[in-house]
Amino acid sequence: MSSISIETNNESRLRVEEYVRYIRIKDQVQQVLDTEETRGMLRDAEESINGLTIDIVIKFSVNK
Repeated sequence: MSSISIETNNESRLRVEEYVRYIRIKDQVQQVLDTEETRGMLRDAEESINGLTIDIVIKFSVNK
């Protein structure tokens, strides 16, 4: 079964207004990943090849 996860690094380095924007962006990305269309595509892909597992990791990293 596929998995989708979001990792974050150094988000505490953002200023308050940047952090608010960051949270909105993170939520928007999560909404796209949580759609039935995305989940269905991953499920179909995995079923097309016996033993295939797809893991998607979205990594947010603040380099300040």
